[in-house]
Amino acid sequence: MSSFLLQQIDWHALLAKKVKPPFVPTIRGREDVSNFDDEFTSEAPILTPPREPRILSEEEQEMFRDFDYIADWC
Repeated sequence: MSSFLLQQIDWHALLAKKVKPPFVPTIRGREDVSNFDDEFTSEAPILTPPREPRILSEEEQEMFRDFDYIADWC
């Protein structure tokens, strides 16, 4: 059974970016998380080690340039 909402969408206009979005969030910068619920932004981070340890690629290393956080337990 097809959703009523999906039946009303002009997919060609959507693909051509001619459909006005019902909501456009205000974003104040790259690190702005004000559009996310506090439930998600106030959680304590949990270290998730990789399944298979490996050396980071140059591109991955670049993502962490100037990142100097070290956890208390390290």
